[in-house]
Amino acid sequence: MTTQPELLPDMPIDGQRLLEANLDDVPKEKWARGLVEAIEVQEAEFTRLGYNQDQAFQLARHGVLALSQYWGGRYRYLPRGDDLIAALRDAEIYRRHNGRNTQDLATEFRVTDRHILRICRQQYHLHQRKLPLAFDQGDQG
Repeated sequence: MTTQPELLPDMPIDGQRLLEANLDDVPKEKWARGLVEAIEVQEAEFTRLGYNQDQAFQLARHGVLALSQYWGGRYRYLPRGDDLIAALRDAEIYRRHNGRNTQDLATEFRVTDRHILRICRQQYHLHQRKLPLAFDQGDQG
């Protein structure tokens, strides 16, 4: 099974280099506010989870740097609501499925065994193509 860290580049992320990078080719007004919002949202979530403000900021900063390293310069759509919740659920099911716990996962997530296997098959194909998460919810049912 492919895990999320395997989807990142093999080399470590050089956060300082990213922070010092020359971004003159992209006008700052196109990305500055979004960057601040991304850090603030993550920082607030880490604080809500019990991290102190300094830890929350550092985790948020590193999260944004990792996303920048992986997605930098590309448009990415993130769904909201039920689509996002289902995609995150599917990613968790795939991560936890070990071939012997299908019934347990079906019971926990209140779906059928068959649906667990369908989710795992879809996730497997997504991970084989090195897509980050199951945001393409084409085959729901």
